[in-house]
Amino acid sequence: MIVLGLNFAHDGSACLVKDGKLLCAISSERVTRIKKFHGVTPEVINYLFDETGYGINDVDAIALSQYYLDRSNNTLKIFHEGKQIKDAIHAVFDNDYMKTEGLLFDKKIDTYIFSHHLCHCASSFYTSNFDKALCFSLDSSYGDIRSNSMYYFGNGKKLEVIECPGLMIGVAYTIFTQNLGLGPGYLKAGSTMGLAAYGKPLPVLTKKLEEYINKCFFEQFSKIDYRVYFKDLWKEWSGREEKFDKSEINSKLSMDLAASIQLLFEESILKSIKSFDYKINNNLCLSGGSFLNCNINSRIINETNYKNVHHFPACGDDGIAIGAALYLSHNIFDQNRNNYSDKEICYLGKKYNNIEVDYKYIAKLISNNKIIGWFFGESEFGPRALGNRSILADPRNYHNRELLNFYIKNREWFRPFAPVVLEDECDNWFDLNIKSPFMLYTCNVKNPNKIPAVTHVDNSARVQTINENMNPQYFKLLTEFFKITNVPVLINTSLNGNGEPILETEEEAVEYFNNSNLDAIVINGKIYEK
Repeated sequence: MIVLGLNFAHDGSACLVKDGKLLCAISSERVTRIKKFHGVTPEVINYLFDETGYGINDVDAIALSQYYLDRSNNTLKIFHEGKQIKDAIHAVFDNDYMKTEGLLFDKKIDTYIFSHHLCHCASSFYTSNFDKALCFSLDSSYGDIRSNSMYYFGNGKKLEVIECPGLMIGVAYTIFTQNLGLGPGYLKAGSTMGLAAYGKPLPVLTKKLEEYINKCFFEQFSKIDYRVYFKDLWKEWSGREEKFDKSEINSKLSMDLAASIQLLFEESILKSIKSFDYKINNNLCLSGGSFLNCNINSRIINETNYKNVHHFPACGDDGIAIGAALYLSHNIFDQNRNNYSDKEICYLGKKYNNIEVDYKYIAKLISNNKIIGWFFGESEFGPRALGNRSILADPRNYHNRELLNFYIKNREWFRPFAPVVLEDECDNWFDLNIKSPFMLYTCNVKNPNKIPAVTHVDNSARVQTINENMNPQYFKLLTEFFKITNVPVLINTSLNGNGEPILETEEEAVEYFNNSNLDAIVINGKIYEK
């Protein structure tokens, strides 16, 4: 049985699942080249068909989380009891679902619509290899209370709702990101996290921290509008109603406000998760865009009883197409689950033919402060470059951070860059006792003077660990760099320009290289230099 999973909201995406096994997935933005693209186009679905060899006549069912007719791009129309459905964003909650009829490429196909947070939790649980787990989904929505946070219990093939905690801190983080002048919350939340390290939480927060934490939780029919409350919180802490302009981002107040909302974000989430300690088991699955925040992920590992924690790499809304398809396959159609390796839930794009590259030569270029594009094989699914669509540089030279921010990526000066480290060497360089293949944890740097370009102002780093099984080309390059420099670490950032999607095709990589300040690029083993 083949299930096509689709998400028509922002971070539109599509996937194919066969007999319960995830085969291929792509974010719409990688095909349309429009960041955070809303919806799915025919070209996105054909991308999956081209890669897998299947076609529309092979699709047995469609799984949806969110659907908007005006964002369907003439791809899909859905009908229920003979009537066309315009929007299906909050049509169902919890474990309920709506079975409809879809018209896709002129073929009528059974279509199932599931709730947003159910799909988030399904993406994490069904790729976790856990038999049982507490599943928590948290993000930011201006809709109903239940559209912001939800707990589920995963048990075998089943995923059952536990409760809505009413935690609305994702909305607060969005409002503060926008009011700090950084940009839309769903685009620039990572900038707030980066800026927070330069500030200190305001005394008004720290003196009454527990009181503020409790006010982040709302009941379903609360008399207090959470949007109004968090806007008032901004006025209380900042001393003004209006947003900051870009010239104020470098101010001490901006940094302190970022640090304050980051602290409230972390503490309220910890309070919620700790309320479940020992009630399920020690397995925890996290999903929703809020858990792209690496600082809270690390605190969960270090400060709760959940030591076995799993994220699907695409924690954000691009992941809900996968969640919908897996939930339909396992929970509705009762198909068996699969055990997944890290690479099987990470590198989900098209396969490319590649040749062996001279890893020693490329490592030597990097050690001589050349900045290199690195394009190999299947693209990563999710927002993080994990070694197949990366820009790589020497972490020993602090100025490489400045070069990357100002001349390559064209982004804010305060944004840190992530290190990739050989998994077996991680403990010698970072205070991290777990593997981190998806770059979702921060930790302290043990040798900051040796790798200053990946050490943030607070002595932290957002680490990716790598081994040979997950990505042999990436591993070999890093191993050669280690032999040359005695440093098993590289700077790793995404292969794209500021505000652009990560590159998808070889042709895009060549064009990007020709118009960038990169010194060289490796495209499936072929080296281009300037």
